[in-house]
Amino acid sequence: MASAPSFAAPPSPAGWPCPRCGTLFSGNFCPRCGLPMGAWAARPPPSSMRPVLSVLWTLAIIAFIVFAVTDFAGLAVSPTLIVPGIQGIQSGQTVNSGMDFNGNWTFDSWGTASTPSYQATGGNQGGFLDMTLFGTGARGFWMQPFRVDGSLPYTASVRLDLEIVGGLTSGRLLVSVDSSSSVPDPATAITVLTFSGPTAWTSTGRLSADARLASPGLYYLKIAFLVDSASGPVDVGFDNVRLAWTTDAAVVLYVPIPLPYPVIITQDKSLFLSYYGLITAAIFLIGGYYVVRERKEIWRAFKAPIESIGTRLRSRSAWIAVGQVWMAVTFFQVALISLLTLAGIEPTSPINLTPQNAWVLLFELANAGVYEEIIFRLVLIGVPMALGSVVLRIMDVNRGATGNGSGSAGRYIAGAWRYLIGGVLRRDSPKEALVAAWAFLFASSAIFGLAHAPGWGWWKVVPSMVAGLGFGYLFLRHGVGAAILAHFVNDYALSLTYEGIGGAGLEALISLVFIGLAIAGAGFLIWYAIDAWRHLTGLAARFRPPTRVPTLPPPTPYVAPTPPSFAIPPTPFPSPPTAAWSPSPPAASPGVAFRDPGRIPREYTPSYAPPPYGYPPVRFQCPYCGWVEARYEAGRFTCTRCGRAA
Repeated sequence: MASAPSFAAPPSPAGWPCPRCGTLFSGNFCPRCGLPMGAWAARPPPSSMRPVLSVLWTLAIIAFIVFAVTDFAGLAVSPTLIVPGIQGIQSGQTVNSGMDFNGNWTFDSWGTASTPSYQATGGNQGGFLDMTLFGTGARGFWMQPFRVDGSLPYTASVRLDLEIVGGLTSGRLLVSVDSSSSVPDPATAITVLTFSGPTAWTSTGRLSADARLASPGLYYLKIAFLVDSASGPVDVGFDNVRLAWTTDAAVVLYVPIPLPYPVIITQDKSLFLSYYGLITAAIFLIGGYYVVRERKEIWRAFKAPIESIGTRLRSRSAWIAVGQVWMAVTFFQVALISLLTLAGIEPTSPINLTPQNAWVLLFELANAGVYEEIIFRLVLIGVPMALGSVVLRIMDVNRGATGNGSGSAGRYIAGAWRYLIGGVLRRDSPKEALVAAWAFLFASSAIFGLAHAPGWGWWKVVPSMVAGLGFGYLFLRHGVGAAILAHFVNDYALSLTYEGIGGAGLEALISLVFIGLAIAGAGFLIWYAIDAWRHLTGLAARFRPPTRVPTLPPPTPYVAPTPPSFAIPPTPFPSPPTAAWSPSPPAASPGVAFRDPGRIPREYTPSYAPPPYGYPPVRFQCPYCGWVEARYEAGRFTCTRCGRAA
């Protein structure tokens, strides 16, 4: 009789860690995931690093929870700044921009003999203002005052048309905005345009004057022209001169194609306040929902045996996954910024925080966590996957593969909506769904990275794409809510300091926690990279045809020859003692699933949740590895663990 294989004694009374989920057990099956003991060739040797990694993991997750609490505290305080800012939104512009009548504009000859005039016709659109400059060195300017009020910061732009007639050979157009009624200063002008001769009506396009409006008050728009050289008198006409200003805050809804293209821009105060309240409530509700729904999963990860680092890393809690993904993404971004700085490349940023614009920044960061995840994850990943699932389910209905219950076909097709909000993909999901998920994940992440280039610069594309991969993974595995939480925690990291709470001490403390979490993210980044590679290789293996075990023909039954009549009957051998041996159970053919209830643990809980519309229950056990979960594909059952068809 062959001797039974011998194994080393378990490292502790709790048993050996499961290779799949890390749970310690000493029986024949993992009590958490049901993996049979014989599913691996040999038990792994005990590792002294597992307890160390578990301790580091616990410290990192606790620090992340504290860090996230500061984000939610900043979100709770933000209405004290944002609501008054929204209520104070104002806008305005200069008057008589089309020069429809002679008034509202004042001319100054700037110490020369220049003369003004108003022409009722002949402008680019109706009347226009004109100044006559008599030769080289002549100059003059038109001026109009305007008042700015309301919430800071302001954005302003100037547009105008001009015509030059006469003997000009060289001249300059100055457009200036300042709070003084004195002559314009070329050094502080918002633009200086050079002309080398006469020109027909020409538009200057949009000229930004944001930096000139630093606070509420009275300002002056000045349009000047200087003749540097001329062969005779020069007439310069101005039409459609307008400066428009507004509080630099609005609700902007856009679509990525792939760069953001605005669809709706509004400063309506009621709509603005309602929209801000909606995104704030959504973040609080999502965070609380995951805490309440997954409190047992969170506690199970923390109380797992100290050797079970796998149980912690593979926790089904969305909040734990958010923390791990955020730390991995943060480490990558910090490392890239450090490398760029060492290479002499200074990363640019559109964020220029001041006490006046803090409320706008706080609104935009909260809005980004919600709206960007809806656009880049739900729309670019969830919508195409849901539509693809609808098409495949309709094809299944046409083949009659949805059961015979009343309304089963409609429920089967309606089940595709789950892909829209995410959180339905698992490692054992249909291989076609996994391939589509990987494709849409990379495509949406690339678009997400490119969308950050206009404001941040091209250096931001790669780290934003990596962040998109992390947020997309959370969307596919845990749902759009988890992606929103990760994005919000990332953007609202220093919100309390933006609000002036805690001073330099709190800012230093949050910065230290941030640096510590970024360092811890190195380990999580490595782990997610290894796990993604294993997932991809496993997915590729599922597309290879399964190895067929040749089936031996049944043995020919032995028929003893008939002894001759004269032969002495052979003496029968004595029967073996009772219970000395027992016949082996019939072995199942490799192509037939032989059900052995003894191989299923009593505590086994299936990890696969069937859709609510479902199929009639089918009993299955893989003849190759003994697993008890399978997918029904093309009329056959495929084991979800080894991928073989039975």
